[in-house]
Amino acid sequence: MTGHDVAAHAGVSQSTVSLVLSGNPKARIADETRERVIEAARELGYRPNLLARGLVQRRSFALGIVVPELDNPFFTEVVSGAERVAGEAGYGVLLADSGQIPAAEHVMRLRERQVDGVILAGVPVETMPDEALADANVVVVDEPTGRYPGVASDATGAGRKAAEHLLSLGHRSLAFMGPADPSYTFRMRERGFVQALREAGCAITSPLLRRAPASVAGGDRAMAALLALEVPPTGLFCANDLMALGALKACAAAGVRVPSELSIVGCDDIEMARYVTPELTTVMVPARGLGARAARLLLLTLDGRDTGALSGKPLEVEFVSRQTTAPPPRREP
Repeated sequence: MTGHDVAAHAGVSQSTVSLVLSGNPKARIADETRERVIEAARELGYRPNLLARGLVQRRSFALGIVVPELDNPFFTEVVSGAERVAGEAGYGVLLADSGQIPAAEHVMRLRERQVDGVILAGVPVETMPDEALADANVVVVDEPTGRYPGVASDATGAGRKAAEHLLSLGHRSLAFMGPADPSYTFRMRERGFVQALREAGCAITSPLLRRAPASVAGGDRAMAALLALEVPPTGLFCANDLMALGALKACAAAGVRVPSELSIVGCDDIEMARYVTPELTTVMVPARGLGARAARLLLLTLDGRDTGALSGKPLEVEFVSRQTTAPPPRREP
């Protein structure tokens, strides 16, 4: 089937079919005519020639997404949200994991393949050379948005919610576990947590701030170090759920009962958080929503449309109370 067949079936001109099926936001087509063309294309099983369309519009109809690691289910959810929106708009997605290859190199390769734009999710933009992003259509996820349009979650609020929950249970000996990398999100989660403790008159000392990779193995090692302290904490906030799962593993190995001896709060609310025993208390971050909003923002940028409505207020996070937090144990004076 061709565009001419669709035009004949809908009783409109070939140019009208082209305008409707191209998704041109500036096309002045009556709603009734637009619906008739779309219905005709559906009935005939018409699929547009993206190569020809791309040549006319000087687009590849492909987007790139770069994430730090696909081992973290949070980023697979971000990608899933972005892919859905891109697919509905007729775009394909090329995915890159910067765990082994630097993000800047991935971006250069994607641009060599002439993608129309790139989404950087959880990738520290300030560490990338200017030439990698020069004149590129870029949207960032959970990074400062001064240079490029972006979407974000309330990372500071996530840390604050974790602190407020643990404090409300009566905990005063609290620890934080997070990576030493330049990730803006992790820094803001830590900041929100520490600020809330200070406001409550509860100081957090250096031994209770543990740096480790944001992985299960990293959380396992960091938790073992916390348990080795002369006076271990009674409550812990982990920068993400993977670290929290590692902390649970270390506690099980050491015979430390969660939550009666130690309370643990994660962050992200990955699917596994609901299937461990005890179920992980965490802060839900809308990963799919971030990916979907980033894709919409990039598509608006490509069309030269206003992006203010999507790049403003951060997406809200939600505290999820499960089974890994409880009041602190009584300690002998």
